[in-house]
Amino acid sequence: MLNKISVGDIVKDHVANLRNNKTNRLHYPDIFLFFLFPAILSGIMTYSGIFLNNELVNALITSFSIFSALPFNLLLLVYDISGRGAGNPKPTDLLEIKREVQSRELLREIYVNVSFSILISTISVVVLLTYFLKTNNCNLWKMICLFEWLPRAVIYYLSIQFLLTIFMVLKRVYKLLAKAFE
Repeated sequence: MLNKISVGDIVKDHVANLRNNKTNRLHYPDIFLFFLFPAILSGIMTYSGIFLNNELVNALITSFSIFSALPFNLLLLVYDISGRGAGNPKPTDLLEIKREVQSRELLREIYVNVSFSILISTISVVVLLTYFLKTNNCNLWKMICLFEWLPRAVIYYLSIQFLLTIFMVLKRVYKLLAKAFE
């Protein structure tokens, strides 16, 4: 039953994309950048007492809602691009074969990272809505009101991680299109 909504494969594949291409092992600087750095920065922001007011929460909800819809279009574009070569004859030149393999791998990585960014964006909207509801009625959300720092830290963490992932997607799309224009 839960298999239908399980997102574990998306997270697992995203982490797998953080491998060193030469050694095929996890690249620890990438693990630090995408998982530990956002945790450290969100901890600093939370400890510093940076609060989220209702206007900022509304702006973040709107932004994440938009940014969870736009990547779906990118997913469809990646799917369309990946299927274009299906009817074409296979290249015989070794350089062309290598370029095609690299492009397909880059498309797969973009697909995984875009899926992960949609997941992060969707979770962010849910956490932000919970935070927004809490600020309006502390009687219903006593547990969250006691640990007000926790949803803030999660919001900061997810926001930073989302931005880093979007930058990674942007770079990979740029790289893919740059290869197409060569």
